[in-house]
Amino acid sequence: MSRIGPGNLISEGAKKPPFWRRPLYRGVQKVQRAVCGRVFIDPGGDQHATVYVAGGGKSGTTWLAELINYRNEYRYMWEPLTPPRVPLFWHFVRGQYLRPENRDPRYAEPLRALVTGRLRHPWVDHLNCSPFPSQRLIKDVHANLMLGWFHRNLPGLRIVFIIRHPLAVLVSRMDSAPVVPFHEFDPSLERFLEQKDLVEDFLEPFTELLRSARSLVEQHALWWCVEHFVPLSQFRPTDIHIVFYERLRSCPEEEIPRLARYLDTEIDQSVYAKMRRPSRTAGYGNSLSRGIDPATAWRRRLSRADVRQAMRVLNRFGLDVVYDEEPNPHTDGLLTFMGDTQALLQPA
Repeated sequence: MSRIGPGNLISEGAKKPPFWRRPLYRGVQKVQRAVCGRVFIDPGGDQHATVYVAGGGKSGTTWLAELINYRNEYRYMWEPLTPPRVPLFWHFVRGQYLRPENRDPRYAEPLRALVTGRLRHPWVDHLNCSPFPSQRLIKDVHANLMLGWFHRNLPGLRIVFIIRHPLAVLVSRMDSAPVVPFHEFDPSLERFLEQKDLVEDFLEPFTELLRSARSLVEQHALWWCVEHFVPLSQFRPTDIHIVFYERLRSCPEEEIPRLARYLDTEIDQSVYAKMRRPSRTAGYGNSLSRGIDPATAWRRRLSRADVRQAMRVLNRFGLDVVYDEEPNPHTDGLLTFMGDTQALLQPA
């Protein structure tokens, strides 16, 4: 077994996990999910037993969650806040914002039930493959504006936040919008403006920009900015674990050990083979299946005018220090934006 960095373990000859943690084929996984999505034992415990994978839709949240749960050690809880799937969250709007000091039980109690594992629902548990999970992993694309609330009210919850280039996200969402139910990939910017607390706390300088957006490119760029501007403004880099999609794909030998250190876990070398497979939600005709780098595929799809329009929006939010017209992120720019000078990406 080789150590990569303090506190990180990358196992070269790890002991084989139990049979229910070795889904070798998707057909086996279907059987596992059919059974374990309904019959499993959650050992309980508070938020310390939970990892929350958050990010915008089409940012790589599923891919990242599957990497973390590559041995099926977690109870995999799938997108509980997706409207209108789970009755416990029917009163939450898409893109719900909660002030960290909010103590309203209508919001606090359902979220506590989720994070502590008391929530059970066919939609939430339908991808679970483990009958005896040792921990929980929640994967959600609707929680970005509540991460500050989670951090304040459920200390010890491990939050992994994945960020992907806004133009890659924009293209993928525009492709998905016509085929996904409930208008999940429509920008619908008014849902942000209708939340008084959100406007007062973060969006007041941008209200006119949000109201006046006309083109789909501009609307999608604004959506991306809102759902990243809010959490990145609330946290210091050491408060949560931030993963750049592009770095995870191009530098896994650095990013996987860094993730393992944050999760305080051991990661087998077999995870690198897992990374080469598209996630369950990649869809047919995805970039990987066509031999195209997913981190740069957007460059083939957008005109120069589209790119400039999106970059103008990022500039208004100050997020152009993180992403610009090049495909790779500026990690130092993220530190600048978050107002912290300590190193975010320590070498493993």
